[in-house]
Amino acid sequence: MRKTKAERQREIVDAAIELLGKYGVQGTTVSRIADAAGIARGALYQHFPNREAVLEAAIAAMGERSSRWILEPTGENMVDRLVNIGRTHSTWSLSEYNTFVRPFFQLLTSEKETALSRRILDKHEEDLGYITKLVEEGKREGTIAADADPGDIAWSLLMHAWAEDIARLMGIERFITGGASDRILQRLLATYSAKPGI
Repeated sequence: MRKTKAERQREIVDAAIELLGKYGVQGTTVSRIADAAGIARGALYQHFPNREAVLEAAIAAMGERSSRWILEPTGENMVDRLVNIGRTHSTWSLSEYNTFVRPFFQLLTSEKETALSRRILDKHEEDLGYITKLVEEGKREGTIAADADPGDIAWSLLMHAWAEDIARLMGIERFITGGASDRILQRLLATYSAKPGI
């Protein structure tokens, strides 16, 4: 069965994401992308004008995946919701290890900032802004302490997520699977709660 252009483009993008995680930006060559997608190098150019366009599409696809762990969780109150966001990250980062976590850190650790890494960092700024707004909502509802700094809480939640990502990259997932990460998350967010026990 012949694949549609959109299906083939998605295969190329998925191959590029996997290669970014394995080889970084410099090692994600047109030849490697074409091989991983199972097409000839020349055929790749029927779908994308150049390597940069493939990498741009890969970053856009990563961006679509990057915020799911933040946007989907709910809770009875905002503190619950923030705890659930942190907990969702644990399972999300495992499922997106090769499609976001590894490529993300490869982009961040490349020798110099590129337009590609800048797009990922901009997406993180969006996520930070979204969590900050959630915290402000929690302050208005009275579940987060009135004197809590929304930016501090948002950064704390992102730093917790990055610590889990780094633990996975280092192969020390026991920090996550053994419950330490969840206990730290709960203690962290409890310090910002307006009501003990929430």
